[in-house]
Amino acid sequence: MSRQWSRRAVFGVLALGGAAAAAACRQVAPSGPEESTRERTIGFTVHDRRFGDDRRGQIAGYASATSVAPGETLDFHVSVSPAADYRIEVYRVGHYGGRGERLLAASPWLAGRTQAEPSVDPKTRMVRCAWERGWRLRVGPDWVSGFYLALLTNADGWCRWVPFVVRDTRPAAGLVIVPTSTYQAYNMWPHDGRLGASLYYGFDATGEPVATLRSRSVSHDRPYQDDGLPALAEHDMGFVRWAEEHGADLGYATSEDLDSGRVDPGRHRAVIFCGHDEYWTTAMRRAVATARDHGTSLVFLSANNCYWRVRYGTPDRRTVNCTKVNPRPGKPVPLMTRWRAAGSPEQELIGAQYVSVIDGRAPLVVRDSRHWFWAGTGVRDGDAIPNVVSGEADQRMPDVRLPTSTEDVTLARSPYQRKGVRHEQHTTLYRAPSGAWVFAAGSLGWTAALPTDARIQRATRNLLDRVLE
Repeated sequence: MSRQWSRRAVFGVLALGGAAAAAACRQVAPSGPEESTRERTIGFTVHDRRFGDDRRGQIAGYASATSVAPGETLDFHVSVSPAADYRIEVYRVGHYGGRGERLLAASPWLAGRTQAEPSVDPKTRMVRCAWERGWRLRVGPDWVSGFYLALLTNADGWCRWVPFVVRDTRPAAGLVIVPTSTYQAYNMWPHDGRLGASLYYGFDATGEPVATLRSRSVSHDRPYQDDGLPALAEHDMGFVRWAEEHGADLGYATSEDLDSGRVDPGRHRAVIFCGHDEYWTTAMRRAVATARDHGTSLVFLSANNCYWRVRYGTPDRRTVNCTKVNPRPGKPVPLMTRWRAAGSPEQELIGAQYVSVIDGRAPLVVRDSRHWFWAGTGVRDGDAIPNVVSGEADQRMPDVRLPTSTEDVTLARSPYQRKGVRHEQHTTLYRAPSGAWVFAAGSLGWTAALPTDARIQRATRNLLDRVLE
């Protein structure tokens, strides 16, 4: 297709601004007219460092918020063991000529200290840090919305990532939601066999992770485990790099932004959930459904979205609560349960819903190959695209109500195995009466295949051409 994604170039002078900021950090890269093609980036992969571990805690840290607006400040809370100097470098994830990240700013060398152990709530097993601030980043008013990584490095060369988002403050064509509530749900920090806990596991006395000791609440006031990258965050980053390479006009926000109303999805042509976005509040779902009903398209490039209903426990949304209680006959429906158990199956919004984990990998089997979604890919009905079906799968369930639509199509039906039982994955697309399109990839493997498979690339570009025009 010849249609261009971006009707507005992504401009922005990435300056830190202000005398105080100039004293606190160093601007590294010059401004330029097109963010995705800026030069003077540093070529490396996110694993091309020597990372510490959660048992020794050579260096670790977290940010004071999951997102920040241009012109605001963001605090980093850092612990170094043993105490030593450290520095912080700030990168924006993008294409940047294939390098993948752009260095924007760096702190001076700072005096590090070993901070206190986290507290563990006896009722919820929530792990939380109360570390003193180590460095304050002043985000310039011209910083471009995006997925950012801060790299912490101590004097001995040990490193840790801290992710954050500079959120959208203009009506970009597409709004990417970074699934920070789900990131935190899977975070086992400290992954030390002792204190760590996620919404899935906690450690028993032998250091083994067990489900019965899982946390009922998780806090953003703690580092992410191991190298500091959340689980499956590389899927999100892979999409960002690929989309920005092709000039997509995108803004970014987090789960907390969507819940709080700091971003309005209805201001955008499409809202894109590029990663595993499993944990949703009522406010998040209401905002997304309202946007769809007023013409904003929804793009789900993963699977198992909007599965657990959660709530934030503090006004600043630093804790995510999910007790995962199943309804009992004759009793009120618990607040924090599966959306489908609460009478609002995710299929009513997405057009399909989670069915199971996938053993290994399976090919995506194409259907309705004459649809515009598959145009230019060269596929025919029954063609198998290897390894796209992996991780977890969605399916259009026949006993669950479908959303009202003017067009409805299943674009792939793919058999796979789970514990020796045959299941089927579905990739779906429907058009709401408002004109909004709603796409569900139906597999965690979609974004993983996007950087390398030309057919998945073309189909995804066909979709984004349509919803961002």
